[in-house]
Amino acid sequence: MVGRKKVTASVLAALMAMGTLTGTALADPCPRNEQGYPDLGGETITIWFAMTSNNAQATSNMEDYHVIKDIEEKFNCKFEFIHPPVGQEQDNFTIMMADSTLPDMIFSRGIDQYYPGGIEMAYADGVLYDYTDYIGEEYTPNFWNLIKDDEFLKKAVTDDEGRIIRLGSKICGSEEADLTFTGALIRKDYLEATGLEVPTTIDEWTALFEAMKANGVEYPLAVHGSGGNDLGPLFTTNMFSSAYGVAADDYYIKDDGTVGFGPYEDSYKDYLALLNQWYEAGYINPDFTTQTENDIMSLTSSDRVGVAMTHLYTYGTTYYVTTESEDESKALIPAPAPTLKESDTLAALRTSSRGLGDYKYITADCKNVEACVALLDALYLEDIDRELANGEEGVGYHMEDGVPVINAMPADASKDELLGAAPQQWHAYEDTDLDYILTKKYNKGCQPDALTLWKEQGTSQTLSNFILYNTEEAETRSSYQADVDTYVKESLLKFVMGKEPLENFETFQQNLKDMHIEDLIAVEQAALDRYNAR
Repeated sequence: MVGRKKVTASVLAALMAMGTLTGTALADPCPRNEQGYPDLGGETITIWFAMTSNNAQATSNMEDYHVIKDIEEKFNCKFEFIHPPVGQEQDNFTIMMADSTLPDMIFSRGIDQYYPGGIEMAYADGVLYDYTDYIGEEYTPNFWNLIKDDEFLKKAVTDDEGRIIRLGSKICGSEEADLTFTGALIRKDYLEATGLEVPTTIDEWTALFEAMKANGVEYPLAVHGSGGNDLGPLFTTNMFSSAYGVAADDYYIKDDGTVGFGPYEDSYKDYLALLNQWYEAGYINPDFTTQTENDIMSLTSSDRVGVAMTHLYTYGTTYYVTTESEDESKALIPAPAPTLKESDTLAALRTSSRGLGDYKYITADCKNVEACVALLDALYLEDIDRELANGEEGVGYHMEDGVPVINAMPADASKDELLGAAPQQWHAYEDTDLDYILTKKYNKGCQPDALTLWKEQGTSQTLSNFILYNTEEAETRSSYQADVDTYVKESLLKFVMGKEPLENFETFQQNLKDMHIEDLIAVEQAALDRYNAR
């Protein structure tokens, strides 16, 4: 277990001196030039930063990225990165937490994934600095302008204690761009060959699959299991489970406002019966647990698939480029999430794109809080976000009709070209402008039609996007959630593939109860109640 740092007298005194506990005057903010760039006074800022695989392919030091060097120059600062070896992030984090002094900041994944009890416990243990008093027009003008009149974002960036905790985080989606990116795409020619319409109910889907199979389509429905790492879109998108009013493999908010766990609900048995029926009839590709999205797109290109469950980005970069753009007769068209009966109202359970990500934290050992606060706020400047999201102009992206378009890196790209790309986990906005998304980013084939259709059907926030757990709740989740997740994954696959008879579903429910699923649901409910009360 990570060694937890307690609030020492010196840390407490420092916090009081800064005014975070007493409300006394804060130090002067960092000066900004006419472009809004803060002058960080030559400060060297140390950052623990877990690289992505793409980062690691380009360099062993994030400071090598061209846009990171540019920001150092623009903001008059220096970054000193602490990079854990790829694959050893947790061990490295544990060792770091045992040190006498922490870096100034911890970026993406560290606190949320590896600190026992998560961010709430990290604050309670004195590991993180509470910069709430800095949030406002004077110190964080860019961030403040984003949240001051947006009730959704204000709740999202605030914890249950009233602290602002998400300065510098990436903002995903928006009120107008509340989207779902994964769903069912139908081969239009195969649909027309059946003489049927785009299905809108579960029975119509079954009829379509039956007709496609009769016409010689090998896999009427093709899904993937992300290389075997999870249950794939049958269980993670709620595309079909929403017809039964339940989430496919997660917690969700019921119509009465209470929290439920999809696989624990009685109606979930009917959903499993449907999938088992489709699987036994040969409608679903039998190797879906080990196949990837790219595999599914390849099968569709090879005329073996009638309906593909895939992310629209994957469709646009693979199938559309290699197949549909060359042969319009093989076009894919989107299908709506179905209801059970034609007169039913669809439960809004499709996952929303609205959320926050790439969290960035200032530690209690930070040498210059004002510099770190100013840095995180400046990430929301339009031109700064543009280069962090796209890389160096002419290398990472080019401009078309006034908007940046990311350049595809060649397979033999030089190191300098790779370092001219976007550094990842730094940019501040993603998919927030609906017009840009539909006309520039997701404008290939059926992408805009699919996004518009699925948006009209409504979405639901994933609970874990914003709720936070107190110490006792975190311990409950730590004790039981992993075992529940493993058991559910294994059981659902057995039910679908017929290896476990559906007559045993009640036994499955009882086993979940014995594994403390009701305690876990209570934890989610309490955390949701606190979120709603923020």
